[in-house]
Amino acid sequence: MSDLVMSSGSIYVGYVDEACRHTRNIASTTWVIYLPSGQLLSSRGSCLGPATNNLAEYSAMIELLIDTIRHGIDHLIVKLDSQLVVLQLNGIYNIRNPMLLQKYLRIKLLEHHFQFITYEHIPRNLNHVWDALENYVLYWHLRHNQ
Repeated sequence: MSDLVMSSGSIYVGYVDEACRHTRNIASTTWVIYLPSGQLLSSRGSCLGPATNNLAEYSAMIELLIDTIRHGIDHLIVKLDSQLVVLQLNGIYNIRNPMLLQKYLRIKLLEHHFQFITYEHIPRNLNHVWDALENYVLYWHLRHNQ
């Protein structure tokens, strides 16, 4: 691992997004990590198959946290365009859905690897780069798995 990534105390920024096509019964997730300097460190995505928007968003959060832990990052700001998920992760709203609760609890366990972590809502119209990546992952999967 590079010294850039291992610099403890520096705040990294992660973004997550999801795309669901209910007519095709498929969802995908993407996550990106930026260095404190603003340079892209990691950009990844995966196809989930059938999933709700919230389930996909939570899945993306888990993958982002695992990726940041692998890079030795312990200070993270996570930005996402789902206000509901942000409010749930920040403990303002409760979670009633058992599947979402399971993912929420996994996120809370992963948070123990961080000295600092917070979740921030960003308006959907400011999420265009990650949204484009998200749709690319989804449409790539649809084209190659017909």
